[in-house]
Amino acid sequence: MIWKSLLCAVMVFFSDDVQALVSLSGTRLIFDGRFREATIEVSNRGNAQVLIQAWLADARNPDTASTQLPFVVTPHLAQLPALGKQALRVMYEGVGMPVDRESLLHLYVLEVPRRSEARQQLSIAVRQRIKVFYRPEGLPGDPADAAQSLVWQGAAFDRSTLKVRNPTPFHVVLQRIAISGVEVSEDLMLAPFAEVLLPFTNSAGARLRSGQLSFKALTDYGGQRDFCAQVEENTPFNARLRMPSAQSSIGKC
Repeated sequence: MIWKSLLCAVMVFFSDDVQALVSLSGTRLIFDGRFREATIEVSNRGNAQVLIQAWLADARNPDTASTQLPFVVTPHLAQLPALGKQALRVMYEGVGMPVDRESLLHLYVLEVPRRSEARQQLSIAVRQRIKVFYRPEGLPGDPADAAQSLVWQGAAFDRSTLKVRNPTPFHVVLQRIAISGVEVSEDLMLAPFAEVLLPFTNSAGARLRSGQLSFKALTDYGGQRDFCAQVEENTPFNARLRMPSAQSSIGKC
């Protein structure tokens, strides 16, 4: 009977209360290397004060201690009043990061709830994570053009593989990569100068020779832009931005 009561309490808590009261003002943070810091706002949507903790981690090695990175997040700990806001500042020491390409970090914000006075009530800390792109000053090219600079090619030796290369110093985040409507990958992030092989099903492979490549690319602000291209099976090709008037087109790009 005791276990049944506890289970009910947990189920009620998860169905009604397990949702982040703290929200961030963006889904990503671009750290422009021309400046020594970048800022993102944290808001408390709840009617009670909450404690937040914030830190950075290397995206390639999340276990790396934040003290090993040449960045500081301030405030590291903060009390947010009900319906209050707090600016988080990410500051760079000025040395220690690559200067020929973007670097990817993760910003974590941990929301620590107030201790509940209700018996048999669980309290769960909610952790959020967003990408931080540190963009050194003076990188060649425009990050807005990076998606259309990607080099695509159907592998000549294997009709079930599509190759994509990122020749730019910027990260490119893609979604809904498809060949003639057949999905190849739901999402993909290409690091600077990286190359990736995308395997796909036979149905997509059959359309590779004369098919149409389509995908969405995320902007610095988290928006989406549509790109498309006619597939050239054994020849490298680039995609281009789909014009607004052709958003609903199912014909050739």
